[in-house]
Amino acid sequence: MDTRTAAALDEAKARLADGYLADPNVVGVAKGFRTRGGELTGEPVVIALVRKKRRAALVSRSRLLPSTVGGHGVDVVETGEFRFSGATARAAAPAPIAERLRPPLQGGSVGSLADGTLGTLGCLVRDRTDGSICVLSANHVLANFAALEKYSAAAPGAAIVQPAPLDGGADAGNTVARFKRAIPLVRGVPNSADAAIAQLEPGIGVSSTVARNLMAPISPTHPAVGLAFLASAHGGTFMAKIDTVLAQLDVELLTPGSTAAAVEGRRIEKVGRSSGYTSSVVLDTTATVFVDGYQFTDLIYAQRFSLVGDSGAVVCEGGNGRTYTPMPAIACRMLGAAGALYDLPLANDNGYVDQARDEFFGQSLVGNLVVRLVYQNLDVAVNRLTVATVSPEEKAEARRYYDKYRGLVIGLLGDPGSTVQLTQENVDDIRAVFAGLSPELVTVAEKQAMWVIFDDVIAPSAGFTRTQLLDSMNDLAVYQRVVAALRQIPGLEVDETFGFSSR
Repeated sequence: MDTRTAAALDEAKARLADGYLADPNVVGVAKGFRTRGGELTGEPVVIALVRKKRRAALVSRSRLLPSTVGGHGVDVVETGEFRFSGATARAAAPAPIAERLRPPLQGGSVGSLADGTLGTLGCLVRDRTDGSICVLSANHVLANFAALEKYSAAAPGAAIVQPAPLDGGADAGNTVARFKRAIPLVRGVPNSADAAIAQLEPGIGVSSTVARNLMAPISPTHPAVGLAFLASAHGGTFMAKIDTVLAQLDVELLTPGSTAAAVEGRRIEKVGRSSGYTSSVVLDTTATVFVDGYQFTDLIYAQRFSLVGDSGAVVCEGGNGRTYTPMPAIACRMLGAAGALYDLPLANDNGYVDQARDEFFGQSLVGNLVVRLVYQNLDVAVNRLTVATVSPEEKAEARRYYDKYRGLVIGLLGDPGSTVQLTQENVDDIRAVFAGLSPELVTVAEKQAMWVIFDDVIAPSAGFTRTQLLDSMNDLAVYQRVVAALRQIPGLEVDETFGFSSR
């Protein structure tokens, strides 16, 4: 990407940020190259990072991201929600670097003994103020960022253990360093880094070797460019620039002349506690993101590069640019909230719900309308599920229906030509579920609209096969009655456009 194009994209990126970062589904903006079919193309674009990517027909016009900004294309990339990629619960990984390493090595597990944090040892550095050797990692790993503004959880001298407490290091005998200082994180103002140092304990050896020899050590020919500290469910990663980190902490790498500026399009690699070795490509070097009320600017961004537990990993130039983190499905927030309310493992069914959306509901007028309503009003639904309460009897009834219908629905999804018919018992069960929804979850006006759907779509469908039910849901008159009922609901966002469209 030439300098002129990069500057123009930065301007377009700022315009996109000003117009859309207030949207709760938009988590960040960056610049880079369009991804098509899972592969990077050579087309320079502005990248909009979203929690969940929906097809245009599922997004209200007021929230629909533009296809271009300032004459440049916009590539909408689903990342899930970015999180500080340290952890206070064990992070899932195929082969985490959780073993005890003496001397402590770059890429190994590390955390605060008192706070139980879990992250990655970035590398060893020298404190310019006194010449001591220190561990470099993220400040929310070494200093528990949650209380950092008050510094109550980041008292100098706090024990840093290797491995982290959650990896078996929850004992003072595993102490390798003591917290020394951090770059403060402050809400309401731009932050440019998330980093901290902890001074090595006497008798702890010093080595520049990388854990499991998964990557060459940092050197002038293998320079460090950044420090990873934010990760999404899909591995999207934001990194602080290494020179910014070193300058603000007043430290230096053990090997002189071993840093470099990140360059868009250049390959990078890292070793982290959870994802081990990965390699990706720098997509942006002036990215902006909002996370947990903190704003970060002037960051490096790459796709599918790190996971929870990798926070603090030092990133170097190198690699093949395509050794990625796994691509998990992003769970629907509504499933998680409903599952928590009724004590059901609904989050595990995210894939089946997406299949039902695309292969059943998405094939009809009424079905598409229902799907759009869920997505467009998702925040309201999740908030209600989060604050609602249900009785043990209601939980038991929900479990009964879940056990009764889960296998049946999965079987029908796997057989589009099924001749299984909707029975009167099924219709009666749906009626009972509708009737049992409490005012905490559904308003009076919303329930009236639900009864229109029941009377016009569900009640007449006893004896219908899947194909016949879809035909009924594609009846324009039925669709219009449902829409008319929905439009009577105060505050409900309704979009009548039919169909799933590709971006």
